[in-house]
Parts: sequence; structure tokens; C-alpha cells
Amino acid sequence: MKVFFSALSNILLNNEETLDLQRFGSWAATTVYRALLNGLYPVCRAAGFLLHSPDFSERLGFYKPGDRGRLAVGYNVWLHAASAGEVNAIDPFCRALRKAKPEVRIVLTTTSKTGKKLALEKGLADAVFLAPLDMGRPLKRAFEAFRPVMVLVAETEFWPLWLLRAGHNGIPLLLVNGRISDKSFPSYRRLRPLFSSALNCFTACLVQTRGDLEKLSALGVSEKRIVVAGQMKYDLPVPEPSRVEKFKETLGLGEGDALFTLGSLREGEEDLLLPQVPEMLAFSPGVKVLVAPRHLKNAEVFREKLLKMGVASVLRSALEKGGAEERVVVLDTVGELSLAYALSRAAFVGGTLVPVGGHNVMEPALCSVPVCFGPHTRNVAEAAEALSAAGGGFGIEGPGQLPTVFRKLLEPGFSREAGGKAFRAVASMRGATERTVRLVLDHWPMAEA
Repeated sequence: MKVFFSALSNILLNNEETLDLQRFGSWAATTVYRALLNGLYPVCRAAGFLLHSPDFSERLGFYKPGDRGRLAVGYNVWLHAASAGEVNAIDPFCRALRKAKPEVRIVLTTTSKTGKKLALEKGLADAVFLAPLDMGRPLKRAFEAFRPVMVLVAETEFWPLWLLRAGHNGIPLLLVNGRISDKSFPSYRRLRPLFSSALNCFTACLVQTRGDLEKLSALGVSEKRIVVAGQMKYDLPVPEPSRVEKFKETLGLGEGDALFTLGSLREGEEDLLLPQVPEMLAFSPGVKVLVAPRHLKNAEVFREKLLKMGVASVLRSALEKGGAEERVVVLDTVGELSLAYALSRAAFVGGTLVPVGGHNVMEPALCSVPVCFGPHTRNVAEAAEALSAAGGGFGIEGPGQLPTVFRKLLEPGFSREAGGKAFRAVASMRGATERTVRLVLDHWPMAEA
């Protein structure tokens, strides 16, 4: 209590303006948050002891001696991405940073196990771990183990104690590919006293759009620290031809077959789109459909729902055991959706028939594949508009319209023409990765440079 009243007295005596009251509110919110989170640490520590889980040990900041030893020498950059979507988005950035700074070790952390698995499969970093909990002791262990000369945070991973520790340690802290969705912004605004001081620890915020700049500014970040660098997901590399060809063999696609992919379907979208699958299969005996849930845990649920509709399907993981007669494949593996897009006559991208805001509609376009999407595209509005204007994107208002669009795109000539237009649309929006790497290097610590 003495510390609380001392801080209050200093603020009120030194300056009675609103700004100082805001600073006090931020200090108070952070103090309460820190006390609550650190108060939960003994419970988490006990849970870790009982579970004996290597994954949970990483969340607590405990790492294998061999990993700590490898990180104890040289220069490390700590890059954090939440899950598989963010890992995919920063793929080109990781490769470009490695090319620009080959002597620097990239330490990548993720919040989800799926993200960690994908990062390991892609080989994006020298070391990959689950992120430490936003608590004092796990963070202290992580910073001591990783020894970062710079911390990079991807998209919207705003953990207050984490950002504050990086800021207080004097480490360059940059937001890359930053974004704040329309859905989450009201929550951040309500909690501004908690987040404002943490967000102001960023040395620079490299964001996707002007709208993201305005949102960060409304949360108290100086516009001098914010730069619109663009969206790195448009810079994703085209899948390697050898991997695409192998996946084609795995799916059993013949020369005369046509694959339609329903990608990144969110909860609820399967009930809208799976009933359309029988009509798609009726186009031609050579038509096959790949259905990809956004969350892999839903793969078996999708398969069961298809079965109830009288549609036989097979999980992608089962294809490793041999060929299958089913014409519908449910994707239950990580890192293969882009391969499916590359093989498709046309694709639908999910999160757009339910009010989620849409996933990466440019991913199929990168493979010169026509893209379909629903009306809920607020998170990808710029891309959806560019695709539609170019003639490579096809918006639908409801699920019943999708078979009609797919039937038109079954014609190879029309599909190729629309796919070429889709690629040219995405090509015009590339370049964010190069800009982001250049801006990151502008803030590189001089001692290391």
C-alpha cells in the first residue's frame, strides 16, 4: 500500500493534467494484472510438476540443457507468432531475415502446439519452443535462455508483462505484420489502461493497413512509431513443384480429374457447405473435393457429417496407408492446404460465410487458382476487392451459389484465365516482406550490427 500511495502522491503533486492521471491508471492496471498473473504461478508450477509435460515445461520457461547451451553463444533474435496462421504469414519474413542476417540465430515461439509443429516442419527457425506464460518467472527464464538482441512480435500478440520486460531490458522490440481486427479492437480499447504502457514499449510498429495504424494510435501509441508496411501473407512462396506432385499422387488425382478445395472452414461453415458437396460431385465422375477445417480437431466431425449425408470421405492421414476410392478428402494434416490449392480447379476460402472476417484469400491466387469467398471479408477486404476487380475472385452471398460458380470454373479454359487474373492481383500487392526486413534492419542493435 505504501508503494501505491507514494506513486499516487508523486503523480498528483508533480502534474494534475489528464495525461498523468492516465499514466497512473495504466500503472494501476498493470500492477493489478501482474499481481493476478504472478499469483497464479504456484498453481501453474504445481500443474507442471504433476503433468510431467515437456510442452507445459516450455510454457513455464524450463528448457533442455542442450537447447540452453546452443543459445548461450552468438546472437539470437526472438520472434513470436501465435499459431499456424501467423507462422504461415511470417514464413517469407523468416527466410528473408535469415538471408539478410545469416550469422544471427532465430528463436521462434508459438502459443499453440499446431503452430510449433508447423514451424518445425517448415524449418523457419534455428530453435522453436512454446511461448512462456505471461508471468514474471517464466518470462525471466525465457529471456535468460534466449538472450535476445531483438524481440519481434507478429500480428496481435500483445502480452503486457512480456512487452514490458523487453522494454525495460532495453531490447529493440518491434511489431511485425501487425494488425488489430475490428472484432478485438473494442476489447483493447476498454482495456487501454492495461495495454497502453505495454504497447508503448514497442520501438516500432510495422502494421498491415492504415486502419491498423489508426487503431494502435487510438490505444495510445505515437504515430511516429507506426509504419504501414503491408501484409506479408501476400509474399508467401509458391509451393515447391516436387511437393505438389507428390501430394497429387497421394490424393490419387488423374490427368482428367478436377479438384475443388474448401479451405479453412470455420465452425458453422461446414453445415452450410458440406450439403453442397453432392452437387459438386455430380458435375463429373472426375471431380474430387478436399475439405479443410480451420482447426484440425474438427476433421473427424466433418467426416461424420458427410457420412450422415450419404457422402463417403477419407481423412488425409489415412491416405498414407494406401490409395482410397472416396472422392472426398478431409484434410487433417498441417502444412498441406497450399498444396491442395495448387492442385485445384478452383477454391473456396473459409471464414467468409460466417462473421469471422475471412482467411487468406490470396493463398490460392498465388497458385494461379480462382478464389471464391462469402460476404464476410472485413479482415481481407482489400484482397477480396482486388481479386474481384481483376476477375480472379468470385464473391457469393450464400452457400447455394458455390456449386454454380464451381460448375463454371470446371471448364479448364475459363479456370486458367481466371486463375491468371487472380495471380496478377496478388502480384500487385506483394513487397511487404522486403519493406519489413528493411525497417527491422534500420532498428538493428548497433553492438551486433
